[in-house]
Amino acid sequence: MAAQLPDLIWLDGKQMDLYSNPLELYWHQHIRPDFVTSEECKRGYIAKWEIRNDTLMLNRIEGQIKRRYFLFWKKIIPYSLKNLFKKAGDRSVIATWVTGKIRIPQGNRTYYVHEGYESRFEREMVITVQKAKVIKTVVIDYTKQELLFG
Repeated sequence: MAAQLPDLIWLDGKQMDLYSNPLELYWHQHIRPDFVTSEECKRGYIAKWEIRNDTLMLNRIEGQIKRRYFLFWKKIIPYSLKNLFKKAGDRSVIATWVTGKIRIPQGNRTYYVHEGYESRFEREMVITVQKAKVIKTVVIDYTKQELLFG
């Protein structure tokens, strides 16, 4: 498996890579669309997130799906947030299905691994979320080998 294109997250007014895929937790409970995948994006989509008022929000989904027409014919069409959450339209959705840790790499990459999200960086922010609510934030500083609580 190749290194993967990450989801993106807005935090403190900056867009950052997200080395977690919180939308995958949603697919464990719901039918997953037939996304068009690539070597660099095996999941077939990039989700864009935001932490607003200590709440994890899903802002956008960018991807393409294969939609079956008639008996055998398939057409590739864009997939967006309004496909998944019709009532939300283009508005952000509170990610209530997310409980766990999300990882945000920070600083320069110090070690590259050509697989998934295994590369390492100078620092890593780990945010613990429970039903979309941020309950703890920790920054691991690998250059100093210490935890910084936020």
